[in-house]
Amino acid sequence: MKKVSLMIAAVMLASAATGCSKKVELTVVNHTDVARTVQLTTPDQTLTLGTVGPSNGQLTGTMSVKVSDLPAQVRVAAGSAATNATVTEDSPRKWWFHVTSSGEMAGPYGKDDVHVETVKDAELNVKGGQRMIVR
Repeated sequence: MKKVSLMIAAVMLASAATGCSKKVELTVVNHTDVARTVQLTTPDQTLTLGTVGPSNGQLTGTMSVKVSDLPAQVRVAAGSAATNATVTEDSPRKWWFHVTSSGEMAGPYGKDDVHVETVKDAELNVKGGQRMIVR
């Protein structure tokens, strides 16, 4: 009986500990041609998640916000690009942010959202010798 009571107490303690915070997985996608350091600011701390590589590089990390702080403002920055977002109890478990090719931060996006990067067409210069086309 004592073992069962201890087991129940351990399960209750574990479930109470996990219920104290909202966890959201963040993925930052970098569409620029330079690597960027990613920082996350929550109500409790500012931390560096790491460096996201250039040309569609991705970096994933997890943030944890105390339930007592919800709704909470968070800031995601990648180099000079940054955006603010609000974490609520209903926030999805995964968010995606994109550093656009122009260097701006877009997001958060959910799993069903789509981010489109538009690439400006470059002028095409074709050089070749003179040729005759015969039909």
